[in-house]
Amino acid sequence: MKRTLSLISVIIVVVACSDNDGNANAIKPVPLPDSVLTKRWEAIKVLKDSIREGDLVLRCGNDHISESLRDFSQQEKLYSHSGLAFRHNGEMLIYSNMAGDINPNEVMRRDNVDSFLTPVNNVAAGVYRYDLSHEELQKLKGIAETHYNNKLQFDMNFDLSTDDKMYCAELISKAVENASGKRISFSTSLINKSLKEKYLKKLLEKKIVPSAKMADQKEYIALDNLYFNSHCKEVLKVVFGEPQKPIKFPTPENYQQ
Repeated sequence: MKRTLSLISVIIVVVACSDNDGNANAIKPVPLPDSVLTKRWEAIKVLKDSIREGDLVLRCGNDHISESLRDFSQQEKLYSHSGLAFRHNGEMLIYSNMAGDINPNEVMRRDNVDSFLTPVNNVAAGVYRYDLSHEELQKLKGIAETHYNNKLQFDMNFDLSTDDKMYCAELISKAVENASGKRISFSTSLINKSLKEKYLKKLLEKKIVPSAKMADQKEYIALDNLYFNSHCKEVLKVVFGEPQKPIKFPTPENYQQ
């Protein structure tokens, strides 16, 4: 069966490939001075100490894939990755679903907080909390652990209609809705005209002709849909700066094979 990829997934693939093809325009993160890194770790420690079980933990990576991912949030373009915090064997871990070089197996993972939020690779981080009861919180933990034990795969199609594979925001929204008996529900986003035109242009500049289906508006859960919610409150966030900008795609007239 032919696989039909969404606009979001194709953008991720194109940007990722552009980063690894030797393109001179690719921008690599600049290493931070030790003094700056030390201060950022101090801020991350304060944020880390604020985390409780069930918290939504968000971050923005310092790379151009993260820059593109956060662009799909439409109210606040701040974060690129998300996870849920739960203790395992006494240690607070972040359960998340992601793809790319950081997780080539594309199965759900859990990382310690320092690894997930490290300022070496991130320029923003935030902790948010849903108003879950004790029973709802325990159910949410059970859902997260079940998905982890079942090695839930990342959904490169970003398809909300399927549950056998899920992307990070989809996993979190569905888990919280399930745990709360849909007392907590989430709004969705649509790829609007400006966002669609921006990224379709980038595809065409890379001489990739999108299908008509790919160009259609698509409903998805953006990261800001997760926390701009009446049942969610901000606990703490830190913003160190901007991620590296996406590579500059060559214009058609300057493109060379």
